[in-house]
Amino acid sequence: MKNSHFLLTALFVFASTASAQHATAPNGYYPPGYNGDTWTGQVMSVNEKTHEITLSYTKNGKSETLVGVPEDDYLVHEHNGPTRPLKMSDIPVGRTIKVWYVPETKKVDSRRVKVNTIFLIDALANAKASRTEFKAF
Repeated sequence: MKNSHFLLTALFVFASTASAQHATAPNGYYPPGYNGDTWTGQVMSVNEKTHEITLSYTKNGKSETLVGVPEDDYLVHEHNGPTRPLKMSDIPVGRTIKVWYVPETKKVDSRRVKVNTIFLIDALANAKASRTEFKAF
């Protein structure tokens, strides 16, 4: 009995670490429509023109990527300075970061496109004051 309990525990721990790049946010205050999606990965690239951030996570030779776009009014607070809009050059390429995002479908050039809208980056907290609500995940 103890062996089977140990085996199940080990299997659960392995399974939870194998998919660590995509997780669920802890309980807290989040924007309406947020379903708890987070992603942790290395910043592979940022695109100044499209504002896309590409994150990659590799484990055991398998890679997964997430492409997301910070929300339009994403603001950052300068160290001992003013609040300003996020610049793509603020995002640390090569660093592992965690993002909170909402998968959405938006109309772009008269066609519907799936977009991962990022509303929070752990390395660059969003200083925007907005309506939030408590979510228990």
